[in-house]
Amino acid sequence: MKTLITWLKAMRASFFLASIVPVLVGACLAARENIYSWDALVYALIIVMSSHAGANMLNDYYDALGSDAINRNVTPFSGGSRLIQNGILSRNSYLHGSLVAFGMALILAVILTLARWNFYILGLTILGIMIGICYSGCFVAGMGRGWGEIMVGAAFGPLSVMGSYLLQTNHISWESFLAGIPVGFLIMGVLILNEFPDVHADGECGKRNWIVSLGIQKGALVYLASVVMAYLTLLACVLTRKLPVHALYSYLTIPLACWIMLRLRRYRETVPEIIPALAGNIGLHVVTGLLMCYGLLR
Repeated sequence: MKTLITWLKAMRASFFLASIVPVLVGACLAARENIYSWDALVYALIIVMSSHAGANMLNDYYDALGSDAINRNVTPFSGGSRLIQNGILSRNSYLHGSLVAFGMALILAVILTLARWNFYILGLTILGIMIGICYSGCFVAGMGRGWGEIMVGAAFGPLSVMGSYLLQTNHISWESFLAGIPVGFLIMGVLILNEFPDVHADGECGKRNWIVSLGIQKGALVYLASVVMAYLTLLACVLTRKLPVHALYSYLTIPLACWIMLRLRRYRETVPEIIPALAGNIGLHVVTGLLMCYGLLR
């Protein structure tokens, strides 16, 4: 049990809600067509969560020699799992764990692809894994070159929603792609806000994410833009009849978004005081996504 808990911490399992929400949105979109399978839901969760775990561990593997080593503003939501820094797991253990996690996602995708003879399944899975690798560990190094926010938004938005819908229906659709866009903007907002406590460590190690590049003041506006785009793209989907009007139940979270923005404006340079905003931001992503699911099922 102790080993299991250690590896769950290494995978940053508390962030798996970022994987669960888009998978549920895709499944609910399929349910509107009277297509629903518990097996397909489980398969989608395994593929997306395994890819997510692999990306998280690979991120800690590379950051152990970068920002995590010098970060003095660690929060429960940023700064990595800290198991390498605390001497609990080795850096190589993270690399091996990442390969195992990516391998699980890929093997299941191959099996499902052959069972259904639908190569979109394998293609979307490979694309998701490549995003997870490129975010931290290849020559494009998205997290440090200004690509990371977009890559994460794409992976945990349209890509995951489309993949979940695909496993339910065995085909892809524009509706599943469009439904993933608001979800993607919300998870972009989570990543952007989590960059605030790490801004000094990221800057010192040479990362050029959006908050480092733009600065804290302009970065707050970028966060605001990401959240506003989530609501606007959802409204656009409803107005164009790609999603039902009940999807606008998600607008019930606007007061929470306003509270987060006000707290960010006041405490953007003070790490302890910004932590409640980080927690609320995760809640914003989850609750908005679940309300969207509820609206799709109405």
